[in-house]
Amino acid sequence: MKQEERSMAALAHLVVIIPLWGILFAGIIWLYFKEKSKAVVFHAQQAIFFQVMLLIVLIVALIFQLFCSIIAVINSPLAAILNAGNWVLTIVCMIVYAAACLYAAWSVLEGRDFEYPFIGKQLRESAVNTGDK
Repeated sequence: MKQEERSMAALAHLVVIIPLWGILFAGIIWLYFKEKSKAVVFHAQQAIFFQVMLLIVLIVALIFQLFCSIIAVINSPLAAILNAGNWVLTIVCMIVYAAACLYAAWSVLEGRDFEYPFIGKQLRESAVNTGDK
């Protein structure tokens, strides 16, 4: 990849640290480089799907929070323990997510190929299959 492509691919990974807005910014990068660079598009797609995974985790955490509110009516101490555990897991997930985004941006900026687990391989295979048609 050229330096400009590496910079934009790294930016796509970096902007998804910002929940929801990251999808918009990475989407803009994706659309701008759609016809210019398959590598930048690949990294922007990875970043978008990675943020979607985080949003799913946050929705599950919110649903569990609501479940804890219902349990609080029956058993307040148990609900407090479950609620605290939910918050700890949510915060740990967000820290790991941010670290993964930073590592991805750094790796791409340094010129190394980067794939998120599960997402990267499937997107790369999808791009290859689409390119064959």
